[in-house]
Amino acid sequence: MAREQPEIQRRSDNRLYGVRTASIRYATVLIAATYAISACGSDSSGPDPVTISFDVQPSASEAGTPIQPGVEVVLSSSAQQTVSLSIAGDRCGASLSGQTSKVSSNGVAVFSDIAVDIPTGDYRLEARVLDWSALSAPFDVLAPEIAGPLEQHPTLCLKDRPVGDASSLTWVSSDDVMWTADDNRNKLCGLDRRSGVCLNEVTSDDLIQAFPGAADCDDGDGNPSTSCSYTNELEVVAYDDKSGFLYVFNTVNDPSSEVILDRPAVFRLRRGTCRACVEYDSWQELPPDYTYRAAVAVDGKIYISNGPFVHLYDFDENSVTEEPALPSAGSTITGLSFWPGVLYILTRSPRLATVDWDEGEFEDSFDLDPIGVRSANGVEVVRDTVYVLEGEPRNPIYIVTIDPTQP
Repeated sequence: MAREQPEIQRRSDNRLYGVRTASIRYATVLIAATYAISACGSDSSGPDPVTISFDVQPSASEAGTPIQPGVEVVLSSSAQQTVSLSIAGDRCGASLSGQTSKVSSNGVAVFSDIAVDIPTGDYRLEARVLDWSALSAPFDVLAPEIAGPLEQHPTLCLKDRPVGDASSLTWVSSDDVMWTADDNRNKLCGLDRRSGVCLNEVTSDDLIQAFPGAADCDDGDGNPSTSCSYTNELEVVAYDDKSGFLYVFNTVNDPSSEVILDRPAVFRLRRGTCRACVEYDSWQELPPDYTYRAAVAVDGKIYISNGPFVHLYDFDENSVTEEPALPSAGSTITGLSFWPGVLYILTRSPRLATVDWDEGEFEDSFDLDPIGVRSANGVEVVRDTVYVLEGEPRNPIYIVTIDPTQP
């Protein structure tokens, strides 16, 4: 039998210590009850908690096609409640279309026309009623069939990345790493080509620390409230596999800006000794009057785009050839990639064109609208696979292959 605690006694400072066993139990129960009220929010004026579950889970479906059978959400309350569906942890920037909000009937809400527009794996839906929510089981969204020579594959979604505006792609074959340049966040990201995980970042501050001269930029107007920047528009990357150099271009985004005037510059980094690592080599201000919207290395030479044209750029001479290397692409070039014998040109249209490099002639052109590309920002080719970077909102990378036997 447990020994009774002593009677309540008073200390010399007139505070109580020591309580009976029954008093301890009562205090414990009282504290627990108070916590439960606070945690459940069971104020008489607040709503009763609602338990939510998926009775019919979302199943695999093609992008843009309604998920069948319809998703069913069951509630613990038979009272009418508004149930909302959304994509949980949407790292690809996908859209959920259809009627995404339904009023329950007898505790059930059925969603029969919802669809996801970007094909990739491991989506989850979140069902929400007021402050309560539940997650569905994971499901895949499949790439749709496309008429013609393009075959779409699951999209590469960048992980642990906030909304940005990545503007180019380049592949470092020895690391199997793709680098992007994001002019909104002013940093580079070296991401794993298969998982989309960013392995290393290079920021504008890193470049200025490595090249202090890049921080000294005076627009010459005598007004201290205005300035110019060599690192405010980090927008283009290109990797030269022969030399191991990664070229980073600062472009001119808004020539009419009254606060910051972006000046074109190029930073040359060297591939480091570890995966996605870099070392800092040199930098220089670029010749004016060119946009430098895309860049690519071909046989140890760097080519840049200027509107619809491609020009040869010489880093050692810091010069751009006045004569274009190719005829006009017909639209602003936003991405360049080279695979032996073929130059791939991405345009704002959005279209993907192929050029016979030896002949300097355009061969084929493919409309990218059917695969979902809206803002074509970069392209990279790895063997027979084409990666197309979407400019916003979370920079999904669409993946396609080209079947030359299809018309």
